[in-house]
Amino acid sequence: MGIPSPPRLVAAPAETATNISGPTRDEQMEAHVVVPDNISSIDPVRRLVERARDGDKDAFGQVFRLHHDAIFRYARLHIGAEAEDVVAEVFTRAWVQLPGYRCTGVPFVAWLYGIARYVVARQRRRQARMEYRPTLPETLAKWAEDDRLELSVAIGTLPDEQRRVIEMRFLMGMRNPEVAEALDTTTNAVNATQWRALAAIRNELKDDV
Repeated sequence: MGIPSPPRLVAAPAETATNISGPTRDEQMEAHVVVPDNISSIDPVRRLVERARDGDKDAFGQVFRLHHDAIFRYARLHIGAEAEDVVAEVFTRAWVQLPGYRCTGVPFVAWLYGIARYVVARQRRRQARMEYRPTLPETLAKWAEDDRLELSVAIGTLPDEQRRVIEMRFLMGMRNPEVAEALDTTTNAVNATQWRALAAIRNELKDDV
């Protein structure tokens, strides 16, 4: 049976992409909410994903519009001008792989992030092979994308756990409890990792001044 062609994806304006994830565990406890077995009944993103997994292209289009900006921010930081190409490949791969996706309680955006990491790493290797400069610029200040390059390099110096926390939190737009779920750790551990990572980034950028 052939793979269905991916749906036509049209990016929505940034202001329409909102975080509509369900309540955190702490919020559920404070409100004394009893979570039903079928959590998709209260999680609109999960409900859309379930429909998309069954081949509903309109539902997948809504998933795309909800998460486009997060994937674009991540790709833009690490890839630059080719970010939209990365976004297109990420969602094409997501559409093809979606029938095998199984919800484990981790936010869906974390699954997309895993695909984006793979696509970005491959694209950076391709860029490194193709990039050629007869002479290097004297300073990074002469590069048109100075700030992006410096920040990308600073994040790249972080240990893998710290880098994932920073990317999930500030590029993918995930909340700390969601990051904790995705990394199978505690919210307090994510908070501590986040502050260590931010301090390291500040020091790295300060050294480059």
